[in-house]
Amino acid sequence: MAAGFVAVCFGSPVDVLKTRLMNATPGQRTGAFAVVADMMRNEGPLAFYKGFTVNFLRIGSWNVAMFLILERIKLQFDAMIEAEARGGK
Repeated sequence: MAAGFVAVCFGSPVDVLKTRLMNATPGQRTGAFAVVADMMRNEGPLAFYKGFTVNFLRIGSWNVAMFLILERIKLQFDAMIEAEARGGK
């Protein structure tokens, strides 16, 4: 869970900025620095963390599942290697 939290803390501002740039309408300022300045001026620094909870639930649960599956696979490989070392397959 901690890995997911850290990933969202660092990735969320970039993701929000990317979304703002992609959804810009014609006539809006589209430079990254201009969008950052507008967000800070109009919405404050927490604007970079919109959708944080949903993003954390998605990435956090993925990290938990990934590590549980990885550990299970490692146990299977260890058992397979041990069986081969004893001469069986």
